[in-house]
Amino acid sequence: RGREAAADLRRAAELSAACEGARTPLLRFSEGAEPLTPREREVASLAAQGLSSNEIAGRLFLSTRTVDNHLQSTYAKLGIRGRRELHLPTDPIVGRS
Repeated sequence: RGREAAADLRRAAELSAACEGARTPLLRFSEGAEPLTPREREVASLAAQGLSSNEIAGRLFLSTRTVDNHLQSTYAKLGIRGRRELHLPTDPIVGRS
């Protein structure tokens, strides 16, 4: 249910921003969402640009399987199903540190 969780997290962030700095235990909990690792962000960025897993693997000196594992982890964290739903790193979800 990662996709639903990611959508809920985005909606919570929007509502929190509208509340001008309100702090509640639930809002503090939502800040702990698992961010992407630097490598996951790098792989996701290249995939969002249209590179295949083989091309990403060659560019980053990784195996294709490792690239696919990073993508699967990224999809789970972002609550998406695949490459078509990835956005470039300017997206606040993918670009998160």
